[in-house]
Amino acid sequence: MRNARKRWAAAAVVALVAGSLAGCGGSAAEKPDARQAKTVKIGFAAPLTGDNAVYGRGMQRAAQMAIDEANASERVKAAGLKFELAAQDDQGDPKQAVNVATLLSGDPAVVGVVGHFNSGCSIPASAVYQQAGLAMVSVSSNPQLTAQGFDIVNRIVAKDDTQGSYAADLVYDRLGLRKVAVLDDSTPYGSGLAAEFVKRFAEKGGTVVLQEKVQAKDVDFSALVTRIKSAKPEAIYYGGAHTEGALLSKQAKESGLRVPVIGGDMLYSAEYISIARAENADGDICTSLGLPLEQQPRGAEFKAAYEKRYGEAPEAYDSYAYDSAWIIVEAVLEAGADRAAVAKAIRGISYDGVTGTTSFDENGDTRNQVISAYRVEGGAWKQLLDQ
Repeated sequence: MRNARKRWAAAAVVALVAGSLAGCGGSAAEKPDARQAKTVKIGFAAPLTGDNAVYGRGMQRAAQMAIDEANASERVKAAGLKFELAAQDDQGDPKQAVNVATLLSGDPAVVGVVGHFNSGCSIPASAVYQQAGLAMVSVSSNPQLTAQGFDIVNRIVAKDDTQGSYAADLVYDRLGLRKVAVLDDSTPYGSGLAAEFVKRFAEKGGTVVLQEKVQAKDVDFSALVTRIKSAKPEAIYYGGAHTEGALLSKQAKESGLRVPVIGGDMLYSAEYISIARAENADGDICTSLGLPLEQQPRGAEFKAAYEKRYGEAPEAYDSYAYDSAWIIVEAVLEAGADRAAVAKAIRGISYDGVTGTTSFDENGDTRNQVISAYRVEGGAWKQLLDQ
């Protein structure tokens, strides 16, 4: 069953551009009447409004793309199923995330959830899903998410402890910088990322000349920039979202503090450059979870299909949302539309998708712990390759 699923999954992604999927269903005479197909819902939760909506909307598009392709496949038709995406806006707010989790958990047709995006949302929502036995496949990177011992939590990207350490190695070893100011946005994601950076940077012999917290949605960093300038750092490490990070970069550079802002995966968006302005963002660096899309095993096919359908390029996590939806589809096809069986099947899966081979360890973390780095050059993020 495992090998057959992997072969079918590979064929499905290759067929993206052609708009059809390879299937292994029976003959036309064996197919159930479409009117009798059982509707199975896959939940989706991410910020569809607010500062992080650029990520959430892209992920929703990708998940919907996966659902539509699954429904067009002979395998799903032969199983007598029809998948439906039940999308909810958690607004990037932990309280709303719990409300969304409660809503999705209360719908017995929902057998799994793609989401959430923010760690600060995924962590409280996961307790609701655990109680309901509803599996989640998330791109949230704070280590606490999978440290809770929940058997329904699965993470399809690397953790922040891996990302923070990678950034510290990059700053100290490759960039040769020794004095860094460290800021974070007080969220579980930002605080965790900054803490891992500081831990590794200090171990290597680096000096944190200033460490402070800001708040998500802050817009005026002028007083903070003055304090940073007096500390004379060689770089600013920022754990937080792209909106505040871009404003920090803009205000720092325009004040005369011409040092790079370095941060995590939430900076990796074209919006970061447009908010900061290209001349200010130039030289800024971010790490990101996984490989760039063009280096993902089936990234080129996914990008072409996505752009054909939506008329714009995918965001950083869209391919992971696409694979997450397919993982849940695969689990249903293997185990049936039962929450407990689906959760068990997801934890034991080996899925060959756009982003590579995904399998989860005993905590629900992906075994594919890949990090890459990017620098703004000429108004665009360019991959920072090993020297």
